[in-house]
Amino acid sequence: MVLIRVFAVLATVACAFAQEDVPRFRTEDVRPQGSAEPHPLVPGLSTWIFGTDLSRSPGCSAENVMVPATYKTELCGTRVLVGGIEARLIAVMPGQINLVLPGHPWENETVGFQIVRDGRASATVPVYFGFNRPVISLAAPAFAGMPVWVQVEKPWGTGWLRYPSYIEPWDTGAGSFEVRFQGRDLPILSLLPYPPPGLGLKMISLPREVPPQYLHRFPLHLLYPVDRAGAYEVRYTEYRSRPGTVEKTLYVQSNWTAIEILPSTAAQRRTWFQALAASPPDDTIELLSNFLPLLLAERDEAALRVLARYLESPDSLVRQYAAYALNYFDSGVLQRVVPGRQPLRGGVR
Repeated sequence: MVLIRVFAVLATVACAFAQEDVPRFRTEDVRPQGSAEPHPLVPGLSTWIFGTDLSRSPGCSAENVMVPATYKTELCGTRVLVGGIEARLIAVMPGQINLVLPGHPWENETVGFQIVRDGRASATVPVYFGFNRPVISLAAPAFAGMPVWVQVEKPWGTGWLRYPSYIEPWDTGAGSFEVRFQGRDLPILSLLPYPPPGLGLKMISLPREVPPQYLHRFPLHLLYPVDRAGAYEVRYTEYRSRPGTVEKTLYVQSNWTAIEILPSTAAQRRTWFQALAASPPDDTIELLSNFLPLLLAERDEAALRVLARYLESPDSLVRQYAAYALNYFDSGVLQRVVPGRQPLRGGVR
């Protein structure tokens, strides 16, 4: 009986030592390179995996980490399988692996990750792959004649939308929007003095970061006539300029995406506007990223009287934004409320 117990203890110890060599990592340990937190992955993305016993010590790297052609599928006895496909490895260490994901077209699905070190395989860990293109949705339910904010979620590493991007209320930053209604392309609002350039990575400097709830969205009502109830289609596109040329190449593009604008009543719009006008913020970011774009969904005398307060704002960004926003009101309303004041029309980049 004593002999049997000794063998049992030895077997347990041997099993424990064997388990120590098995690579271990969790779903949240897999993240895009450079990210402090997990994000949806996309094919071909440079990725980090953190864990324990991921490779021999001290580890090793590709012949030249700056040259993808030198990346191999095995380094120091370590391989990484993503959906059963070997990933190309940049560097492996006991606590971290740097790799490039396979180019298989995974999209909006969970894919199994497994690390094999010297023949010892980790458990298969599920990791989410998102979309390899921008995804459009409504930021909130939208009603005809009221604000329409569209949300644009871009793949990791391709930047993000921030409003305002530039000082004109209709500026779309580095990208551009197209809108269809009842199968026909809509023109941009005719009252705008010029269309947004939709190219370039520069943004105006703001006094502080835009809150997360205001990121990744754009006020579509400031660019297109989305004032009728019904089904619309929206597409977002970004181009990049070729260095040293005037040519541009496609960078990211969403699918055409359906959004529904619901009908509204005059009483509903009046109640919404009264609540908005009753509590104007003082903060520059709140004004530029939320309050003033909301206000411009209304283009009547009441809305202009609220906007007019900001034409002499001590903040130059607010003052310029308000001056450009005068373009949304017809000449008759302008003459009654701000006689002699002309909308700002020139654009500088």
